[in-house]
Amino acid sequence: MRITLLLLAIVISGIVFAGTSFVLTIDGSGSMTAKINGTVKFEIARTAALCMLDSFNTSDEMAIYVFEDYSKITQLTPFTNDVSRLKSAVRGMDSSFGMTDLKRGINESATYALANASNQNKVILVVSDGGAASEALNKTTLAFHQMGISKIQVVGLNVKSNQPTGKALDDIATVGGGAFYSNLDYASMCDAMKQAYLDGKTGEGNGKCCPLSWLLRFPWLSWLRSSGRHRPEANIQPFRGMGERAH
Repeated sequence: MRITLLLLAIVISGIVFAGTSFVLTIDGSGSMTAKINGTVKFEIARTAALCMLDSFNTSDEMAIYVFEDYSKITQLTPFTNDVSRLKSAVRGMDSSFGMTDLKRGINESATYALANASNQNKVILVVSDGGAASEALNKTTLAFHQMGISKIQVVGLNVKSNQPTGKALDDIATVGGGAFYSNLDYASMCDAMKQAYLDGKTGEGNGKCCPLSWLLRFPWLSWLRSSGRHRPEANIQPFRGMGERAH
């Protein structure tokens, strides 16, 4: 029995806790110049991204994009697990603050991930204050999910899924196999981004990663959980992608 459990532990650790390739895709459209309590939204996103990177696990890798306008999407850094390099890219990020183009932002970041990611688990982490929902956007998102993007995690800045500008974000998370996280449901934007990052590494959402992660629900396998990988307590759960079971 102990040998069986040991073998099972090895299998699970290789699948559930393997590295993840993240593409952080940040909204740099004109609406991100608006202020919340005196602070520009784009700066709130910058600060939260830096805070999230404090929890970054170097078994993962991350690339960073800013979608600035219909005609301009900038890659700040290719895939790397160098936290200093990632933080430097975030500190230096800027934008022309044009029109929101969620579809192209996802298209560019997902295409890059599929071609360049080192890990089987590929996650797009979108940070935005909302945009226009459309069938074309949903079809693009679904297509990339079906091609191998495990999840598209979406963090909404000062927007909820039941608001018109938040519907597009919730739709992306739903058809992309991930979850929608409004910072309004958390103590801070940083907390929302950290949760989206941590859930991207595990079986949260409707993603394709970690097919044996359901085994960790059993008490007798609780010792297999990594202390740094558990789901932090939150008063309000993030909005789920379709098909996800409540905990």
